[in-house]
Amino acid sequence: MNLIYSSNYVSARTFALAQELMPGDWKWIKDGRVVLECPRADVYKIRQWQANPQHDDIDAALERARTSRRLGSLVDFS
Repeated sequence: MNLIYSSNYVSARTFALAQELMPGDWKWIKDGRVVLECPRADVYKIRQWQANPQHDDIDAALERARTSRRLGSLVDFS
């Protein structure tokens, strides 16, 4: 699974299409629960990810996943 950390769904979808990801191969990180639901997923941070309204919750979930070794690669495209 590929998780896209962006400010909104539209920018996540645009990134997924540009990367030729198929529907079902990616999810937008709308809150911290998405990170917990997809262990060992690859995370892509794209431009303006800090504008996500839940970014504090998401950052905490990413840190918990990283420390428990349940996070795939983290790629920063910003």
